[in-house]
Amino acid sequence: MRADPDSRQRLTERTERTPAAGLGRGFGCWSADPYFRSHTFTDKRLVFFFLAALLAFAGPGGVQAAAGLCPDQGAAHGRVASINERLELTLEDGIQLKIAGIDAPRPTPGDPELDVRARDRLAQWLIGQEIVFHLLDPGFDRWGRRIAFVFAPVAGQAQAPEKPPPPVGEAILDAGLARYEPSATARPCRASLIAAEAGARTARLGLWADPYYAVIAATDRPSFAEKTGTAVLVEGRITGIANRRPRIMLYFGPRQGWDFSVAIFPRNGKAFEAAYAAVADLNGRMVRVRGLLDTRFGPQIEISNPDEIEVTGQEQDAQVAPPGIPAPR
Repeated sequence: MRADPDSRQRLTERTERTPAAGLGRGFGCWSADPYFRSHTFTDKRLVFFFLAALLAFAGPGGVQAAAGLCPDQGAAHGRVASINERLELTLEDGIQLKIAGIDAPRPTPGDPELDVRARDRLAQWLIGQEIVFHLLDPGFDRWGRRIAFVFAPVAGQAQAPEKPPPPVGEAILDAGLARYEPSATARPCRASLIAAEAGARTARLGLWADPYYAVIAATDRPSFAEKTGTAVLVEGRITGIANRRPRIMLYFGPRQGWDFSVAIFPRNGKAFEAAYAAVADLNGRMVRVRGLLDTRFGPQIEISNPDEIEVTGQEQDAQVAPPGIPAPR
């Protein structure tokens, strides 16, 4: 399916304004820190699919997000009072914001202060800063947070009145402060968020310099054993697709229960048919999957959100990482 021309133009405009400016070259004293080097992110190999199934997958409140465009500005305003290790913002009026599409880093054996450093770097930019945000849900989530796309001006840089401030979520990903977190609320900006993450991953910025956060090859069983129960990225070639109602199985090897697999659990019958039609042509393709790793019945990721899979477009299988990388605390 072809991308909508307006969406392509929006992505081009967002890329050209270098969303990492707040965390890199444009943020004064951070310019010499390789952890936050600014760079232009491009990853033309990323090809997104499941577009035809988005509306069928979306739960209550997610249909509008699935059909919406990525916002480039917000209507609400607030001043940031504090930021925690989950990179959530607390405003002076007490509202807590969860930035859509952001999965904050955890401490790892190689870098036990990774989450604290990410928080401190983001705090240098945003504490005391007046931000604008676009709320994605009228209510609060189960943790009392508001989900939003957030925008903030870059300190020390003149902001043209006609231009909105850059998106904080893209800047966080582009600097390697977090991974992309797929969700119905983040879906409108999925393309630009994944592109920002891909640029940081390629440049090994931030958390991507830590071996723990390396993408796992689908054939790398030792890494699966070490990371069970944690959120991972797995890359490999689909070798088989099966209809096993109520789930769709994607296999990455001939030995079921031993080789890595992905189970897709659509929400209803209509969603199941749409999802199965969307994945039918993926056999033999290289894909990247993100989600919680379960090893009880062989290494497996269970998903219901189509945003958790992306076609990489590359032909060579992912390489197996060296063993001995333990899971984070």
